[in-house]
Order: sequence, then structure tokens, then C-alpha cells
Amino acid sequence: MRKQDLHDGLVRRYNAIAAARSQNIDSEMRYAADWIRKQPALMGLLQEARRTEEPPQVEDWLTECRKEFGIVWRTSTEEGRAALVWDFLTTAPPGQAESVALNVFMRSGEKRIDTMVNQLATEVFTPLFEWLLERVQRTCSVIHTLRRYVHRVETYDRDALHALFLERTATGEELYNDDLQKRLFDDGDYVTYAKVRSASGEPDLIGDLDSWDPIILDGKLYKAGKLKYVANGVRQVYEYAVDHGQHTGYLVVFNLTDHIVKIDGDGPAGTWPPYFEIAGVWVYVVVVRALPPETTASKRGIAKVVTLTRDLVEQAVAGDLDES
Repeated sequence: MRKQDLHDGLVRRYNAIAAARSQNIDSEMRYAADWIRKQPALMGLLQEARRTEEPPQVEDWLTECRKEFGIVWRTSTEEGRAALVWDFLTTAPPGQAESVALNVFMRSGEKRIDTMVNQLATEVFTPLFEWLLERVQRTCSVIHTLRRYVHRVETYDRDALHALFLERTATGEELYNDDLQKRLFDDGDYVTYAKVRSASGEPDLIGDLDSWDPIILDGKLYKAGKLKYVANGVRQVYEYAVDHGQHTGYLVVFNLTDHIVKIDGDGPAGTWPPYFEIAGVWVYVVVVRALPPETTASKRGIAKVVTLTRDLVEQAVAGDLDES
């Protein structure tokens, strides 16, 4: 599902819960939970939240809210709060939302049950939906920055970068990754640094996980006959994401051939960038044409097409591909 569709879907379902009358609140909560469960990206975010902080039991939290006659939060992080609200959304039995609204807000002087239910819905579910929307928007911003990077290299910087590459082919991948790091910082304030160690090894690029916009991103060179190397790059990004408790990663492929590199990912046709969903982690794959054209399109003839398939990626994840 496109990020805009996720955004719009979250807004619609939040509004439906927040405006629901007492007799409809259970149904709207169930509709929202069922829809979220069907979105792998959102479920990945919620799994990530729970890895950050395991929330208290829902009943213990509700008991405290009743004692305080208001909604109280005893979680230490926004992630923990989001996970707690998700637990409430998915485990509340019929009638519990109305019962909690009465017990928590009746002493406020409000007499209308619908108003109390609406207040409960907005106070309880706003943190969950705002957190999900923020995380979805963050991914959209990274993709926008990467789209700008592809255009910049292919339109303006390709010749200069390739000339530098020919002077240092042994460290050419580092050259392109250094350029990518700098552009990500200049264009999007994404703080990245080289050669950070993780349990999986040394990623070429990994977002500063303590910064305001953490991303996991790696760059690989594609040379003729080296599609397995790119597939292993997808595996590495997936492993980096798992190591750091993230649900999203990005692989930038610098195509140094005259081949057309296609990505047969998991999303619908036309999705950009294409992605592979691996055990709840989305790995986006961005291809940059890094080889300057040597002749005009009319004289080149039919270009060879190579395709990174789901099968090849699965083999890489399973450890069945060598590093060639």
C-alpha cells in the first residue's frame, strides 16, 4: 500500500473512532484494528514500538485511570504508550470503552454518555494514531529525498562521479556511498556516518539511531553479472534493520553497466521505490544509473534487462547465495 494510502486510512479510522456515539464505539474500534492488522508496514511499526518499551497490562492501566478519574500515562516512551493503546484497541471486550468512559469522566460533571465516550476516544487513541502517522510521514520524507538524489546524480553528477570512480575502482563503492551520505544530509538532514558496527557486520551507511530521523541505508555497486551481490545487499539491509529494532531499510544500487536493472518487488506494479517485505521489515531498493552513456540511445540497440526477483532475495536471506 502506498504511504499516502496508509496516511489517509489512518486519518479516516481515527476520525471514525473519535466521532463515534456510544453504541458504535466498539464497532469503530474493531474496524480500525482489523484494518491496521492488514497493513504490514503498520504492524512492523507496532512491533518496533514494543521492542522499545513493553507496556503495562491494559487492566492495570485502566484501574489506575479509574482511580485518578482521568487518563494517565505511566509509560516512559511514546513507543510504549503507542503499544499500550494498541493493546487496548485489540483486546477491549464489547462495552468496555463505554464503561471506562463512565468511570473515568463522570466526576467531571458531564452527563452525556456520548460526550464522555468521545473524550475517552480522543484522549486514548490520539497518541497511537499520531505516532503511526508521524512514522509513516518520516518514511515518505526519506523516499522523497532519495528520489531527489537519483535525479541529481543522473542529471548533473554522473560524469564527475564516474571519473572519480575510475581513479579509485578498488574503493569505488565507498566513493558513491560517501556522496550519498553527504547528499542525504544536505537535502534531508539525515545524519549518517560510515562503517558503524552491528551484530551483522559493517554497514556502509547507517542512520544515526539517536538522531531525530533514524534511517538504515546501504549502497551497493552493480556490475555485469553481479546481481547476486545486490541480492545479498538486500539481505544485509534486512539484517541491519533487525539488529537495530527497525522495520524499514533502504538499499541504493549504483548501476555501473548499460543494463536496465529492474526490481520485481512485493508492491503493486509501478510502486516507487519497489520494496521487499521480509518478516515484517520493508527493504526499499533504489536504482541509480551511474554509468555515463557512451553513445546515443538510437545507436545502442536493445539494452539487456536484468531483474532482481523475490526468489533471488529469498535465497540470499536464506544464506544460499555466495558473495559474487
